[in-house]
Amino acid sequence: MLRQVLVVVLGHVDSGKTSLLDAIRGTNVQARESGAITQHIGASEIPLETIKGLCSEQLAKMGIKLTTPGLLVIDTPGHETFANLRRRGGSVADIAVVVVDVTKGIEAQTKESLQILRDYRVPFVVACNKIDLLEGWNPQKGECFSHAFEKQREDVRNRLDERVYKLMGEFYEQGFGAERFDRVTDFTKQVVIVPVSARTREGLSELLLFVSGLAQRFLEKRLEIHEGGKGTILELKEEKGLGKTLDIILYDGSLREGDEIAFASQTSVVLSKVKALLKPKPLDEMRDPREKFKRVSEVHAASGVKIACDRSEEALAGSSIIVVSPAQSVEAVQEEIQNEVKEILVEKEEDGVILKADALGSIEAITKLFGDEGIPVRKALIGSPTKKDLMEASSVGKEKKELGVVFAFNVPVEKEIEEEAERMEVKLFEENIIYNLVDNYKRWVEEEKAEERRKAFAELTLPAKIAVLPGACFRASNPCIFGIEVLSGVIKKGYEMMNAEGTMVGKIKEIQHEREPIQESRKGQQVAVSMDAPYFGRQIKEKQFLYSSISREEVKMIEEKYLQALSDEEKELLKEIRRIKGYSVF
Repeated sequence: MLRQVLVVVLGHVDSGKTSLLDAIRGTNVQARESGAITQHIGASEIPLETIKGLCSEQLAKMGIKLTTPGLLVIDTPGHETFANLRRRGGSVADIAVVVVDVTKGIEAQTKESLQILRDYRVPFVVACNKIDLLEGWNPQKGECFSHAFEKQREDVRNRLDERVYKLMGEFYEQGFGAERFDRVTDFTKQVVIVPVSARTREGLSELLLFVSGLAQRFLEKRLEIHEGGKGTILELKEEKGLGKTLDIILYDGSLREGDEIAFASQTSVVLSKVKALLKPKPLDEMRDPREKFKRVSEVHAASGVKIACDRSEEALAGSSIIVVSPAQSVEAVQEEIQNEVKEILVEKEEDGVILKADALGSIEAITKLFGDEGIPVRKALIGSPTKKDLMEASSVGKEKKELGVVFAFNVPVEKEIEEEAERMEVKLFEENIIYNLVDNYKRWVEEEKAEERRKAFAELTLPAKIAVLPGACFRASNPCIFGIEVLSGVIKKGYEMMNAEGTMVGKIKEIQHEREPIQESRKGQQVAVSMDAPYFGRQIKEKQFLYSSISREEVKMIEEKYLQALSDEEKELLKEIRRIKGYSVF
Protein backbone atom coordinates (compact mmCIF):
# COMPACT_ATOMS: atom_id res chain seq x y z
CA MET A 1 0.00 0.00 0.00
CA LEU A 2 1.30 3.46 -0.96
CA ARG A 3 0.84 6.73 0.90
CA GLN A 4 0.43 10.23 -0.51
CA VAL A 5 3.47 12.06 -1.86
CA LEU A 6 4.74 14.65 0.64
CA VAL A 7 5.47 17.92 -1.17
CA VAL A 8 7.25 21.02 0.14
CA VAL A 9 7.53 24.41 -1.60
CA LEU A 10 10.78 26.41 -1.54
CA GLY A 11 12.15 29.50 -3.30
CA HIS A 12 13.27 33.11 -3.02
CA VAL A 13 11.15 35.65 -1.15
CA ASP A 14 8.54 37.24 -3.47
CA SER A 15 8.90 34.45 -6.05
CA GLY A 16 5.24 33.56 -5.41
CA LYS A 17 5.55 30.54 -3.08
CA THR A 18 2.49 31.39 -0.98
CA SER A 19 0.43 32.37 -4.05
CA LEU A 20 1.32 29.06 -5.69
CA LEU A 21 0.32 27.15 -2.56
CA ASP A 22 -2.98 29.04 -2.50
CA ALA A 23 -3.52 28.22 -6.17
CA ILE A 24 -2.75 24.51 -5.59
CA ARG A 25 -5.07 24.37 -2.57
CA GLY A 26 -7.83 26.00 -4.60
CA THR A 27 -7.19 23.82 -7.64
CA ASN A 28 -10.76 22.60 -7.75
CA VAL A 29 -13.24 24.67 -5.79
CA GLN A 30 -16.04 22.14 -6.36
CA ALA A 31 -13.77 19.38 -5.11
CA ARG A 32 -13.05 21.35 -1.98
CA GLU A 33 -16.73 22.04 -1.37
CA SER A 34 -17.51 18.38 -1.66
CA GLY A 35 -14.73 17.56 0.77
CA ALA A 36 -12.32 16.11 -1.82
CA ILE A 37 -9.50 18.43 -0.80
CA THR A 38 -8.95 17.65 2.86
CA GLN A 39 -7.31 20.04 5.28
CA HIS A 40 -4.72 18.47 7.57
CA ILE A 41 -2.73 20.08 10.35
CA GLY A 42 -0.03 22.02 8.47
CA ALA A 43 -0.84 20.41 5.12
CA SER A 44 -3.44 20.09 2.36
CA GLU A 45 -4.33 16.78 0.76
CA ILE A 46 -5.01 16.73 -2.98
CA PRO A 47 -6.46 13.30 -3.82
CA LEU A 48 -5.65 11.28 -6.92
CA GLU A 49 -9.11 11.82 -8.46
CA THR A 50 -8.68 15.61 -8.37
CA ILE A 51 -5.28 15.33 -10.08
CA LYS A 52 -6.68 12.91 -12.67
CA GLY A 53 -9.56 15.29 -13.39
CA LEU A 54 -7.19 18.19 -13.91
CA CYS A 55 -4.62 16.29 -15.95
CA SER A 56 -6.80 13.80 -17.86
CA GLU A 57 -5.75 15.09 -21.29
CA GLN A 58 -2.01 15.03 -20.51
CA LEU A 59 -2.26 11.62 -18.82
CA ALA A 60 -3.94 10.16 -21.91
CA LYS A 61 -1.48 11.89 -24.25
CA MET A 62 1.59 10.65 -22.32
CA GLY A 63 0.16 7.20 -21.51
CA ILE A 64 0.70 7.63 -17.77
CA LYS A 65 -1.36 5.78 -15.17
CA LEU A 66 -1.13 7.38 -11.75
CA THR A 67 -1.32 4.95 -8.83
CA THR A 68 -0.18 7.09 -5.88
CA PRO A 69 -3.09 8.16 -3.61
CA GLY A 70 -2.41 11.85 -4.28
CA LEU A 71 -0.36 14.66 -2.78
CA LEU A 72 0.02 16.00 0.74
CA VAL A 73 1.29 19.56 0.27
CA ILE A 74 2.89 21.22 3.30
CA ASP A 75 1.04 24.49 3.83
CA THR A 76 3.89 26.71 5.02
CA PRO A 77 6.60 27.42 2.45
CA GLY A 78 10.24 28.14 3.23
CA HIS A 79 13.46 26.72 4.63
CA GLU A 80 12.34 26.87 8.26
CA THR A 81 9.38 24.54 7.68
CA PHE A 82 11.46 22.27 5.45
CA ALA A 83 14.10 22.05 8.20
CA ASN A 84 11.63 20.50 10.64
CA LEU A 85 10.36 18.06 8.00
CA ARG A 86 13.33 15.95 8.90
CA ARG A 87 13.94 12.29 9.48
CA ARG A 88 17.14 10.49 10.26
CA GLY A 89 19.42 10.60 7.23
CA GLY A 90 17.24 12.90 5.13
CA SER A 91 13.90 14.64 4.81
CA VAL A 92 10.29 13.63 5.28
CA ALA A 93 9.55 15.55 2.07
CA ASP A 94 9.52 13.20 -0.93
CA ILE A 95 9.76 15.92 -3.54
CA ALA A 96 10.02 19.72 -3.60
CA VAL A 97 8.68 22.44 -5.83
CA VAL A 98 11.28 25.19 -6.28
CA VAL A 99 9.50 28.39 -7.25
CA VAL A 100 11.45 30.77 -9.52
CA ASP A 101 10.22 34.15 -10.77
CA VAL A 102 10.46 33.96 -14.59
CA THR A 103 11.33 37.67 -14.72
CA LYS A 104 14.26 37.31 -12.26
CA GLY A 105 15.64 33.77 -12.57
CA ILE A 106 17.71 32.13 -9.83
CA GLU A 107 18.20 34.44 -6.83
CA ALA A 108 20.18 34.20 -3.59
CA GLN A 109 17.61 32.20 -1.62
CA THR A 110 16.96 29.95 -4.63
CA LYS A 111 20.63 28.95 -4.49
CA GLU A 112 20.27 28.20 -0.81
CA SER A 113 17.12 26.15 -1.45
CA LEU A 114 19.04 24.11 -4.03
CA GLN A 115 21.90 23.55 -1.58
CA ILE A 116 19.48 22.39 1.15
CA LEU A 117 17.73 20.02 -1.29
CA ARG A 118 21.11 18.67 -2.39
CA ASP A 119 22.18 18.16 1.25
CA TYR A 120 18.94 16.29 2.07
CA ARG A 121 18.93 14.46 -1.30
CA VAL A 122 15.39 15.60 -2.15
CA PRO A 123 14.39 15.63 -5.85
CA PHE A 124 12.55 18.70 -7.13
CA VAL A 125 10.49 20.22 -9.93
CA VAL A 126 10.89 23.87 -10.91
CA ALA A 127 7.78 26.05 -11.06
CA CYS A 128 8.79 28.90 -13.38
CA ASN A 129 6.21 31.33 -11.99
CA LYS A 130 4.65 34.63 -13.12
CA ILE A 131 4.51 33.87 -16.85
CA ASP A 132 1.47 36.20 -16.94
CA LEU A 133 3.88 39.12 -16.31
CA LEU A 134 5.73 38.55 -19.59
CA GLU A 135 5.17 41.42 -21.99
CA GLY A 136 2.29 40.60 -24.34
CA TRP A 137 1.18 37.44 -22.48
CA ASN A 138 -2.50 36.65 -23.13
CA PRO A 139 -3.78 34.96 -19.92
CA GLN A 140 -5.76 31.72 -20.33
CA LYS A 141 -7.17 31.26 -16.83
CA GLY A 142 -6.98 27.72 -15.49
CA GLU A 143 -5.63 26.29 -18.77
CA CYS A 144 -2.80 23.78 -18.96
CA PHE A 145 0.45 25.40 -20.08
CA SER A 146 0.53 23.63 -23.45
CA HIS A 147 -2.83 25.11 -24.48
CA ALA A 148 -2.04 28.55 -23.06
CA PHE A 149 1.32 28.59 -24.87
CA GLU A 150 -0.30 27.74 -28.23
CA LYS A 151 -2.60 30.78 -27.90
CA GLN A 152 0.26 33.27 -27.52
CA ARG A 153 1.76 35.38 -30.31
CA GLU A 154 5.02 34.07 -31.75
CA ASP A 155 7.08 36.91 -30.24
CA VAL A 156 5.63 36.14 -26.78
CA ARG A 157 6.41 32.42 -27.17
CA ASN A 158 9.98 33.35 -28.18
CA ARG A 159 10.25 35.65 -25.18
CA LEU A 160 9.27 32.84 -22.81
CA ASP A 161 11.64 30.41 -24.54
CA GLU A 162 14.50 32.88 -24.05
CA ARG A 163 13.67 33.15 -20.33
CA VAL A 164 13.52 29.37 -19.94
CA TYR A 165 16.84 28.90 -21.79
CA LYS A 166 18.42 31.53 -19.53
CA LEU A 167 17.04 29.70 -16.50
CA MET A 168 18.44 26.40 -17.81
CA GLY A 169 21.88 28.05 -17.98
CA GLU A 170 21.55 29.30 -14.39
CA PHE A 171 20.64 25.80 -13.18
CA TYR A 172 23.65 24.42 -15.08
CA GLU A 173 25.87 26.86 -13.16
CA GLN A 174 24.41 25.39 -9.94
CA GLY A 175 25.26 21.86 -11.08
CA PHE A 176 21.84 20.78 -12.43
CA GLY A 177 20.79 19.92 -15.97
CA ALA A 178 17.29 21.34 -16.56
CA GLU A 179 14.75 21.49 -19.39
CA ARG A 180 11.17 22.50 -20.03
CA PHE A 181 8.89 19.58 -19.11
CA ASP A 182 7.81 18.80 -22.70
CA ARG A 183 11.42 18.72 -23.96
CA VAL A 184 13.01 16.51 -21.28
CA THR A 185 14.83 13.50 -22.77
CA ASP A 186 16.04 11.87 -19.52
CA PHE A 187 14.14 12.38 -16.27
CA THR A 188 17.04 10.87 -14.28
CA LYS A 189 19.45 13.58 -15.45
CA GLN A 190 17.30 16.64 -16.18
CA VAL A 191 15.29 18.75 -13.75
CA VAL A 192 11.77 19.46 -15.00
CA ILE A 193 10.83 23.13 -15.51
CA VAL A 194 7.08 23.85 -15.63
CA PRO A 195 6.08 27.41 -16.65
CA VAL A 196 3.13 28.47 -14.45
CA SER A 197 1.16 31.43 -13.21
CA ALA A 198 -0.11 31.23 -9.64
CA ARG A 199 -2.36 34.23 -10.34
CA THR A 200 -4.09 32.84 -13.46
CA ARG A 201 -3.53 29.16 -12.50
CA GLU A 202 -2.06 28.42 -15.94
CA GLY A 203 0.25 25.39 -15.96
CA LEU A 204 -0.90 24.04 -12.58
CA SER A 205 -2.16 20.81 -14.14
CA GLU A 206 1.29 20.02 -15.60
CA LEU A 207 2.97 20.96 -12.33
CA LEU A 208 0.79 18.56 -10.30
CA LEU A 209 1.12 15.90 -13.00
CA PHE A 210 4.92 15.93 -12.99
CA VAL A 211 5.19 16.13 -9.20
CA SER A 212 2.91 13.06 -8.94
CA GLY A 213 4.36 11.21 -11.91
CA LEU A 214 8.03 11.64 -10.99
CA ALA A 215 7.38 10.65 -7.37
CA GLN A 216 5.53 7.54 -8.56
CA ARG A 217 8.25 6.60 -11.04
CA PHE A 218 11.31 7.11 -8.86
CA LEU A 219 10.08 7.05 -5.25
CA GLU A 220 7.51 4.24 -5.18
CA LYS A 221 9.47 2.14 -2.69
CA ARG A 222 9.78 5.15 -0.39
CA LEU A 223 5.98 5.62 -0.47
CA GLU A 224 5.26 2.12 0.86
CA ILE A 225 3.52 2.07 4.25
CA HIS A 226 4.97 -0.16 6.98
CA GLU A 227 3.78 -1.47 10.33
CA GLY A 228 4.04 0.83 13.34
CA GLY A 229 4.03 4.58 12.97
CA LYS A 230 6.65 7.27 12.38
CA GLY A 231 6.33 11.02 12.10
CA THR A 232 8.13 14.28 12.70
CA ILE A 233 7.10 17.11 15.03
CA LEU A 234 6.57 20.30 13.03
CA GLU A 235 5.84 22.54 16.02
CA LEU A 236 4.38 22.82 19.51
CA LYS A 237 1.18 24.86 19.78
CA GLU A 238 -0.87 26.08 22.71
CA GLU A 239 -4.57 25.30 22.18
CA LYS A 240 -7.35 26.53 24.46
CA GLY A 241 -8.66 23.69 26.59
CA LEU A 242 -5.90 21.33 25.42
CA GLY A 243 -2.70 23.02 26.59
CA LYS A 244 0.45 22.35 24.59
CA THR A 245 -0.18 20.13 21.56
CA LEU A 246 2.11 18.58 18.97
CA ASP A 247 1.56 19.32 15.27
CA ILE A 248 3.09 16.38 13.42
CA ILE A 249 3.42 14.94 9.94
CA LEU A 250 2.92 11.15 10.00
CA TYR A 251 4.97 9.82 7.09
CA ASP A 252 4.82 6.08 7.73
CA GLY A 253 2.37 3.64 9.32
CA SER A 254 -0.58 4.55 11.53
CA LEU A 255 -1.32 6.38 14.76
CA ARG A 256 -4.28 5.73 17.10
CA GLU A 257 -5.71 7.15 20.28
CA GLY A 258 -4.16 5.32 23.23
CA ASP A 259 -0.91 4.50 21.37
CA GLU A 260 2.31 4.78 23.33
CA ILE A 261 4.65 7.24 21.59
CA ALA A 262 8.24 8.37 22.06
CA PHE A 263 9.88 11.70 21.22
CA ALA A 264 12.94 13.71 22.20
CA SER A 265 13.08 16.32 24.96
CA GLN A 266 15.96 18.58 26.04
CA THR A 267 17.32 15.97 28.44
CA SER A 268 15.95 12.56 27.47
CA VAL A 269 13.50 10.52 25.39
CA VAL A 270 9.92 11.00 26.59
CA LEU A 271 7.38 8.15 26.61
CA SER A 272 3.76 9.27 26.50
CA LYS A 273 0.25 8.12 25.50
CA VAL A 274 -1.92 9.72 22.81
CA LYS A 275 -4.93 11.26 24.57
CA ALA A 276 -6.50 12.73 21.44
CA LEU A 277 -5.91 13.00 17.68
CA LEU A 278 -7.28 16.15 16.13
CA LYS A 279 -7.79 17.28 12.53
CA PRO A 280 -9.20 20.61 11.31
CA LYS A 281 -12.93 20.82 10.75
CA PRO A 282 -13.90 21.53 7.13
CA LEU A 283 -14.45 25.25 6.59
CA ASP A 284 -18.21 24.81 6.24
CA GLU A 285 -18.36 23.08 9.65
CA MET A 286 -16.43 25.76 11.52
CA ARG A 287 -19.47 27.42 13.06
CA ASP A 288 -17.74 28.22 16.35
CA PRO A 289 -14.10 29.49 16.13
CA ARG A 290 -13.48 27.88 19.54
CA GLU A 291 -14.16 24.48 17.99
CA LYS A 292 -11.61 24.39 15.18
CA PHE A 293 -10.86 20.68 15.41
CA LYS A 294 -12.64 17.38 15.16
CA ARG A 295 -11.47 14.33 17.05
CA VAL A 296 -10.49 11.21 15.10
CA SER A 297 -9.68 7.77 16.47
CA GLU A 298 -6.83 6.99 14.06
CA VAL A 299 -4.82 8.42 11.15
CA HIS A 300 -2.73 6.79 8.42
CA ALA A 301 0.33 8.05 6.55
CA ALA A 302 0.69 10.49 5.02
CA SER A 303 -1.18 12.79 7.33
CA GLY A 304 -0.92 16.07 9.22
CA VAL A 305 -2.43 15.72 12.69
CA LYS A 306 -2.46 17.42 16.09
CA ILE A 307 -1.69 15.26 19.14
CA ALA A 308 -2.74 15.92 22.71
CA CYS A 309 -0.60 13.89 25.10
CA ASP A 310 1.15 14.00 28.48
CA ARG A 311 4.49 15.86 28.66
CA SER A 312 3.95 17.41 25.22
CA GLU A 313 5.47 20.66 26.51
CA GLU A 314 8.85 18.86 26.75
CA ALA A 315 8.94 17.85 23.06
CA LEU A 316 11.57 19.23 20.69
CA ALA A 317 10.28 20.50 17.35
CA GLY A 318 11.98 18.54 14.56
CA SER A 319 12.19 15.39 16.69
CA SER A 320 11.01 12.08 15.34
CA ILE A 321 7.86 10.73 16.96
CA ILE A 322 7.65 6.93 16.97
CA VAL A 323 4.79 4.62 17.95
CA VAL A 324 6.00 1.98 20.41
CA SER A 325 4.72 -1.32 19.05
CA PRO A 326 5.25 -5.02 19.88
CA ALA A 327 7.55 -5.23 16.86
CA GLN A 328 10.02 -2.78 18.46
CA SER A 329 10.97 -2.65 22.15
CA VAL A 330 10.79 0.54 24.18
CA GLU A 331 14.57 0.42 24.60
CA ALA A 332 15.15 0.14 20.84
CA VAL A 333 12.86 3.13 20.17
CA GLN A 334 14.57 5.21 22.86
CA GLU A 335 18.01 4.35 21.50
CA GLU A 336 16.94 5.27 17.95
CA ILE A 337 15.75 8.72 19.03
CA GLN A 338 18.76 9.30 21.32
CA ASN A 339 21.18 8.50 18.50
CA GLU A 340 19.27 10.79 16.15
CA VAL A 341 19.51 13.72 18.60
CA LYS A 342 23.23 13.06 19.25
CA GLU A 343 23.92 13.27 15.51
CA ILE A 344 22.33 16.73 15.33
CA LEU A 345 23.32 18.56 18.51
CA VAL A 346 26.92 19.76 18.78
CA GLU A 347 29.09 20.20 21.88
CA LYS A 348 32.85 20.39 21.26
CA GLU A 349 35.89 21.96 22.88
CA GLU A 350 37.17 23.26 19.53
CA ASP A 351 37.14 26.86 18.33
CA GLY A 352 33.86 27.66 16.57
CA VAL A 353 30.64 29.64 16.66
CA ILE A 354 27.78 28.98 19.10
CA LEU A 355 24.28 28.32 17.75
CA LYS A 356 21.11 28.30 19.87
CA ALA A 357 17.88 27.50 18.00
CA ASP A 358 14.25 26.57 18.44
CA ALA A 359 14.19 23.10 16.90
CA LEU A 360 16.29 20.11 15.90
CA GLY A 361 15.45 20.69 12.25
CA SER A 362 16.71 24.28 12.42
CA ILE A 363 19.98 23.15 14.02
CA GLU A 364 20.50 20.40 11.45
CA ALA A 365 19.83 22.72 8.49
CA ILE A 366 21.92 25.61 9.86
CA THR A 367 24.93 23.45 10.82
CA LYS A 368 24.87 21.96 7.30
CA LEU A 369 24.84 25.45 5.81
CA PHE A 370 27.65 26.52 8.14
CA GLY A 371 29.61 23.43 7.05
CA ASP A 372 29.11 24.36 3.38
CA GLU A 373 30.43 27.86 4.14
CA GLY A 374 33.40 26.57 6.15
CA ILE A 375 32.10 28.02 9.45
CA PRO A 376 33.15 25.71 12.33
CA VAL A 377 30.57 25.09 15.09
CA ARG A 378 31.59 24.69 18.73
CA LYS A 379 28.09 24.32 20.17
CA ALA A 380 24.63 23.87 18.60
CA LEU A 381 21.83 23.33 21.11
CA ILE A 382 18.11 23.97 21.63
CA GLY A 383 17.10 27.04 23.66
CA SER A 384 17.93 30.71 24.21
CA PRO A 385 21.50 32.01 24.65
CA THR A 386 22.85 31.98 28.21
CA LYS A 387 25.62 33.81 30.04
CA LYS A 388 27.73 30.64 29.75
CA ASP A 389 27.38 30.79 25.95
CA LEU A 390 28.62 34.39 25.99
CA MET A 391 31.60 33.48 28.18
CA GLU A 392 32.58 30.64 25.83
CA ALA A 393 32.21 32.90 22.78
CA SER A 394 34.26 35.61 24.47
CA SER A 395 37.04 33.11 25.20
CA VAL A 396 37.09 31.90 21.58
CA GLY A 397 36.94 35.49 20.28
CA LYS A 398 40.16 36.45 22.07
CA GLU A 399 42.08 34.25 19.61
CA LYS A 400 39.73 34.26 16.61
CA LYS A 401 37.32 37.20 16.71
CA GLU A 402 35.27 35.97 13.74
CA LEU A 403 34.38 32.75 15.64
CA GLY A 404 33.59 34.38 19.00
CA VAL A 405 29.92 34.90 18.14
CA VAL A 406 26.52 33.57 19.26
CA PHE A 407 23.60 32.89 16.89
CA ALA A 408 20.05 32.95 18.29
CA PHE A 409 17.73 31.45 15.70
CA ASN A 410 13.99 31.78 16.27
CA VAL A 411 14.43 31.90 20.07
CA PRO A 412 13.79 34.79 22.49
CA VAL A 413 16.83 36.62 23.88
CA GLU A 414 16.54 38.21 27.32
CA LYS A 415 17.45 41.90 27.56
CA GLU A 416 20.00 41.02 30.26
CA ILE A 417 21.78 38.68 27.80
CA GLU A 418 21.77 41.34 25.06
CA GLU A 419 23.32 43.86 27.47
CA GLU A 420 25.88 41.32 28.70
CA ALA A 421 26.86 40.47 25.10
CA GLU A 422 27.44 44.16 24.42
CA ARG A 423 29.48 44.55 27.60
CA MET A 424 31.61 41.49 26.76
CA GLU A 425 31.93 42.61 23.11
CA VAL A 426 30.43 39.34 21.85
CA LYS A 427 28.54 39.68 18.58
CA LEU A 428 24.99 38.31 18.98
CA PHE A 429 23.03 37.47 15.82
CA GLU A 430 19.26 37.28 16.33
CA GLU A 431 17.41 35.91 13.29
CA ASN A 432 14.35 33.92 12.25
CA ILE A 433 15.20 33.38 8.58
CA ILE A 434 17.86 30.74 7.94
CA TYR A 435 19.50 32.28 4.88
CA ASN A 436 19.88 35.64 6.68
CA LEU A 437 22.09 34.02 9.32
CA VAL A 438 24.90 33.21 6.90
CA ASP A 439 24.49 36.42 4.88
CA ASN A 440 24.57 38.65 7.96
CA TYR A 441 27.48 36.74 9.46
CA LYS A 442 29.58 36.95 6.28
CA ARG A 443 28.81 40.67 5.95
CA TRP A 444 29.85 41.23 9.59
CA VAL A 445 33.10 39.25 9.15
CA GLU A 446 33.99 41.37 6.09
CA GLU A 447 33.23 44.59 7.99
CA GLU A 448 35.34 43.44 10.94
CA LYS A 449 38.22 42.45 8.66
CA ALA A 450 38.02 45.81 6.89
CA GLU A 451 38.12 47.62 10.25
CA GLU A 452 40.99 45.40 11.42
CA ARG A 453 42.87 46.16 8.19
CA ARG A 454 42.23 49.87 8.62
CA LYS A 455 43.58 49.82 12.18
CA ALA A 456 46.52 47.59 11.27
CA PHE A 457 47.38 49.70 8.26
CA ALA A 458 47.35 52.78 10.47
CA GLU A 459 49.97 51.18 12.73
CA LEU A 460 52.01 49.09 10.25
CA THR A 461 54.86 50.36 8.12
CA LEU A 462 53.73 49.70 4.54
CA PRO A 463 55.89 49.26 1.42
CA ALA A 464 57.04 52.61 0.00
CA LYS A 465 59.68 53.73 -2.49
CA ILE A 466 60.64 57.37 -3.03
CA ALA A 467 63.10 59.25 -5.25
CA VAL A 468 65.04 62.32 -4.04
CA LEU A 469 64.33 65.15 -6.49
CA PRO A 470 67.33 66.98 -8.06
CA GLY A 471 67.77 70.65 -7.04
CA ALA A 472 65.29 70.30 -4.19
CA CYS A 473 67.44 70.53 -1.03
CA PHE A 474 65.80 73.17 1.18
CA ARG A 475 68.00 72.59 4.25
CA ALA A 476 71.09 70.37 4.55
CA SER A 477 70.74 69.26 8.21
CA ASN A 478 69.10 69.68 11.64
CA PRO A 479 66.58 68.93 10.19
CA CYS A 480 67.44 67.90 6.65
CA ILE A 481 64.60 69.12 4.37
CA PHE A 482 64.35 67.96 0.75
CA GLY A 483 61.91 67.27 -2.05
CA ILE A 484 60.88 63.74 -3.05
CA GLU A 485 58.47 61.92 -5.35
CA VAL A 486 56.58 58.84 -4.14
CA LEU A 487 57.25 56.19 -6.78
CA SER A 488 55.23 53.38 -5.16
CA GLY A 489 53.14 52.78 -2.06
CA VAL A 490 52.60 55.35 0.67
CA ILE A 491 54.85 57.22 3.14
CA LYS A 492 53.69 58.45 6.54
CA LYS A 493 55.07 60.57 9.34
CA GLY A 494 57.27 58.40 11.55
CA TYR A 495 58.41 55.99 8.79
CA GLU A 496 62.06 54.90 9.07
CA MET A 497 63.71 55.12 5.62
CA MET A 498 66.70 53.17 4.25
CA ASN A 499 68.79 53.25 1.07
CA ALA A 500 69.09 50.48 -1.54
CA GLU A 501 71.89 48.83 0.49
CA GLY A 502 69.68 48.59 3.61
CA THR A 503 71.49 51.35 5.53
CA MET A 504 69.16 53.46 7.68
CA VAL A 505 69.16 57.16 6.69
CA GLY A 506 66.53 58.60 9.06
CA LYS A 507 62.92 58.88 10.24
CA ILE A 508 60.37 61.10 8.46
CA LYS A 509 59.59 63.94 10.88
CA GLU A 510 57.22 66.04 8.74
CA ILE A 511 55.63 65.91 5.27
CA GLN A 512 54.52 69.07 3.47
CA HIS A 513 52.57 69.58 0.25
CA GLU A 514 52.41 73.14 -1.06
CA ARG A 515 53.66 74.33 2.37
CA GLU A 516 50.79 72.62 4.17
CA PRO A 517 51.58 69.76 6.62
CA ILE A 518 50.06 66.39 5.69
CA GLN A 519 50.05 62.97 7.42
CA GLU A 520 50.87 60.79 4.40
CA SER A 521 51.75 60.94 0.72
CA ARG A 522 50.88 58.45 -2.02
CA LYS A 523 52.28 57.31 -5.34
CA GLY A 524 52.72 60.14 -7.86
CA GLN A 525 52.84 62.98 -5.33
CA GLN A 526 55.83 65.32 -5.02
CA VAL A 527 56.28 66.60 -1.46
CA ALA A 528 58.89 67.95 0.94
CA VAL A 529 60.01 65.78 3.85
CA SER A 530 62.16 66.54 6.90
CA MET A 531 64.48 64.19 8.83
CA ASP A 532 66.60 64.98 11.89
CA ALA A 533 69.50 62.54 11.39
CA PRO A 534 70.89 62.76 7.82
CA TYR A 535 73.09 65.38 6.14
CA PHE A 536 72.18 66.22 2.55
CA GLY A 537 75.04 65.32 0.22
CA ARG A 538 76.27 62.54 2.52
CA GLN A 539 73.48 60.15 3.64
CA ILE A 540 70.95 61.76 1.26
CA LYS A 541 71.81 62.44 -2.38
CA GLU A 542 69.95 63.71 -5.43
CA LYS A 543 68.17 61.05 -7.57
CA GLN A 544 68.69 58.50 -4.77
CA PHE A 545 66.05 55.82 -4.13
CA LEU A 546 64.89 55.37 -0.54
CA TYR A 547 62.63 52.63 0.89
CA SER A 548 60.43 52.26 3.94
CA SER A 549 62.22 50.08 6.50
CA ILE A 550 59.79 47.32 7.50
CA SER A 551 60.60 45.04 10.44
CA ARG A 552 60.67 41.29 10.06
CA GLU A 553 57.51 40.96 12.21
CA GLU A 554 55.64 43.54 10.12
CA VAL A 555 56.62 41.84 6.84
CA LYS A 556 55.36 38.52 8.21
CA MET A 557 52.06 40.06 9.37
CA ILE A 558 51.48 41.79 6.02
CA GLU A 559 52.19 38.60 4.09
CA GLU A 560 50.02 36.40 6.31
CA LYS A 561 47.05 38.73 6.86
CA TYR A 562 46.97 41.70 4.53
CA LEU A 563 48.69 40.72 1.31
CA GLN A 564 45.40 40.80 -0.64
CA ALA A 565 44.97 44.47 0.32
CA LEU A 566 48.18 45.44 -1.51
CA SER A 567 48.32 46.21 -5.23
CA ASP A 568 50.46 43.97 -7.46
CA GLU A 569 53.06 46.75 -7.60
CA GLU A 570 53.12 47.01 -3.80
CA LYS A 571 53.49 43.22 -3.51
CA GLU A 572 56.57 43.36 -5.75
CA LEU A 573 57.93 46.27 -3.74
CA LEU A 574 57.48 44.26 -0.52
CA LYS A 575 59.56 41.46 -2.05
CA GLU A 576 62.24 44.03 -3.00
CA ILE A 577 62.32 45.45 0.56
CA ARG A 578 62.57 41.93 1.97
CA ARG A 579 65.60 41.26 -0.31
CA ILE A 580 67.26 44.50 0.77
CA LYS A 581 66.70 43.65 4.44
CA GLY A 582 67.93 40.08 3.91
CA TYR A 583 64.79 38.45 5.32
CA SER A 584 64.39 34.79 4.38
CA VAL A 585 61.02 33.34 3.29
CA PHE A 586 58.77 32.72 6.34
